[in-house]
Amino acid sequence: MTNGLRYPSDCRAIIDVTKPPYNVDNTGTNDCTAQLRRIVNDALGAYERNFYETKLKLEGMDDPNALVSFEIRKVDGRANVIFPETLPDSRIVYFPNGTYLVSDTISYAQEEFRNFLFGLRHLEMNGQLRFAGESRDGVVIKLKDNCPGFEFGNDRPVISFMQGEASNIAMTNMLENMTNDIGSGNPGATGVVFFANNTGAVRDVRIVSSDPEYRGNTGFAVVHDKVSACYLKNLEVTGFRYGVKVTPQTHFTVFEHIRLSRQLRCGFFVGNTIVSIRDLQSDNWVPALRLQGVTAFVALVDGDLRGGNPLDSAVRYEFGQLLLRNVRSEGYEFAAAGIKDYVAEYGSHGPKTLFSGIDARTLALSVEETPETAWDDPEEWVSVNEYGAVGDGLHDDTAAIQLALNSGRSTVYFQPGRYLIDGQIRVPATVNRINFMYGDLAAGSRLTTMRGGIFVVDEEADTPLVIEDLFAWEKLYGFMTLIDHASRRTLILSDVHVQAASLYFNSVTGGKIFIENTGCTIGGVPGAGVRQEKLPWEEKFPYSRETPCFHFIGQEVYCRQLNPERSLREVVNDGGRLWVLGFKTEEEGTAFATYNGGSTEVLGGTFCIGLDKPYPLVLNDNSNVSVFASTCLYSPLQRFPLAVREIRQGDVRELRGEDLPIRFMHSYTIPLYVGRSGEVGHAV
Repeated sequence: MTNGLRYPSDCRAIIDVTKPPYNVDNTGTNDCTAQLRRIVNDALGAYERNFYETKLKLEGMDDPNALVSFEIRKVDGRANVIFPETLPDSRIVYFPNGTYLVSDTISYAQEEFRNFLFGLRHLEMNGQLRFAGESRDGVVIKLKDNCPGFEFGNDRPVISFMQGEASNIAMTNMLENMTNDIGSGNPGATGVVFFANNTGAVRDVRIVSSDPEYRGNTGFAVVHDKVSACYLKNLEVTGFRYGVKVTPQTHFTVFEHIRLSRQLRCGFFVGNTIVSIRDLQSDNWVPALRLQGVTAFVALVDGDLRGGNPLDSAVRYEFGQLLLRNVRSEGYEFAAAGIKDYVAEYGSHGPKTLFSGIDARTLALSVEETPETAWDDPEEWVSVNEYGAVGDGLHDDTAAIQLALNSGRSTVYFQPGRYLIDGQIRVPATVNRINFMYGDLAAGSRLTTMRGGIFVVDEEADTPLVIEDLFAWEKLYGFMTLIDHASRRTLILSDVHVQAASLYFNSVTGGKIFIENTGCTIGGVPGAGVRQEKLPWEEKFPYSRETPCFHFIGQEVYCRQLNPERSLREVVNDGGRLWVLGFKTEEEGTAFATYNGGSTEVLGGTFCIGLDKPYPLVLNDNSNVSVFASTCLYSPLQRFPLAVREIRQGDVRELRGEDLPIRFMHSYTIPLYVGRSGEVGHAV
């Protein structure tokens, strides 16, 4: 949404920085650093208050194994407080068009705000930081020229989502629709340091150096550990030594439609990270992409790399593992790996097959862009609260939400709050957009035991339905699934996070679904697969790990940044076409299961925290599958012994972890597995 991003005037989730109590100047005249920092601190401060209330509640419980929620519990008297029991009211920091002059880093100031693991301080609490501009070209965050602290030798960000070393709860961090200009005479400036976990995105952002020599340190950087959900879409960087720099070893980032130009050392620099890139356009003398980390694991598809040095390569591949497809170069000596001008497909360490006589290249499924959908006049939107929804987590809001959806308005939104739902809700064809504004949902007692969809999309329509900006926390748990796609209407899921329930299944085949930056967890205290019995009090949370996080039957599916966790079958493709650009799964279940002649293509991602169980990460049951991905383990006990199980007409074969390249410790990679149906031969 690059133009005219506006919200209803009474939308309480929106913090308009130009209005009271902040009154930020957007004329580019006055320094607004202190005011913007105050806004960020206020937003994170509400989260901090809820966190410490939760900590006090748990500490006040006498049971040495007390359980507040799935992950807030005691273990032998030691407290695990990973995040707050209750989320604060949702907030989006909104910048109307204008120029915002700054002289230092815009970030938070909570110095020791970290969660607790077994009673000890653990990881940074830097989640729910959401910044949205009215338009990419209309909103400019402008660093003063020749600003102290941004001299050469520094690496100082203008906007930063991370002040510590690592995090595992930085969920729904967002940066959208704005330009970041580091000005002139600031060679030590970095435009944006971004960080997120499980769900987080940057869209329609331009980062520029206005310096006559294009000086600056890095345009866009991801440099902190445990980053696990960064979906970058429509990012443009002009100038800087490095256009994009991604360095941490765990976990992964996803980039799509990236434009880089006038970098001084490298367009896109990868350290030790798993990175998926689609549609990289670079106009540079220096290498467009450089892999320097020993554990780098990079997939690049659809690259146009121009303007290069005739003595250099467009892709400078030094370490790690690399998959290239449809990459063109112009001006460089080589496109990559000694290949001139054009790389149709190249894999540094693959392919791996279990049956002979097949085409051992990626499936190269055709890819559709997520449809652009109209952003209606915000004053024509309707909130569920206008129809009686309370959002206090206590009153049943089911009927009120249904009334709002039946109102005939095309956009329905939610004011901040937690909305208790205790039955199914139908989405009529008149609704084109449901925007939760990052609000929360809770399940009533009847809903927790229901085995069906909460929101049922059962009417056909020519226009796509967008469901977006949901952050449903641990009170939405049970046997149910968030969405039942019960029609062939095109569905778009964008920035949807469900922390303790299944997210999607379809009861009608033949539809199309686009998924951007979406994740869910199938309940359960972490490590449930290790135990024979549930922990004390855990039985009060109904859930089934047999339920897939995403279950696609005969669908056409395009996933960009997917984060399913803890189900024993996390993503199921039954007879459809599934394309995945970047993912993270957790625990021992099968990550991708494909049945009945379906086609699944996975381009990058990580299988995280195995439990040494005999589930295959990838199951190919008489279908077509290609996977390029890596495991990530934190201890020798977290192994994934079985990478792939392939079944061809009753013949079962397996690809085991010890047969694959090591990434680090006991982690291995699937450098490219390919299996195609109907091509059964002798074992390789």
